[in-house]
Amino acid sequence: MNQFEVNQIRAKFRRLTLDDEFVDSYVAKLIRNNEPYVTASKTIDRWEKDDSGQFVLQALACGLIAAFTGAWFAVVR
Repeated sequence: MNQFEVNQIRAKFRRLTLDDEFVDSYVAKLIRNNEPYVTASKTIDRWEKDDSGQFVLQALACGLIAAFTGAWFAVVR
């Protein structure tokens, strides 16, 4: 892995808000094991945090749609 790829891996870790000690040890492990960038990148991408705010917004949107649909059926009937 070249320095550009190592920097890309570090940037992925920064987006996950992991501490520097973990990042340094993990990058050292990748280099020690001659892990290719593509494999390391795919592994880290699976670690992505779920955005809980997005889940809440989806639940609120579904509830709002259900409320409007129920009100519409009450008015039509």
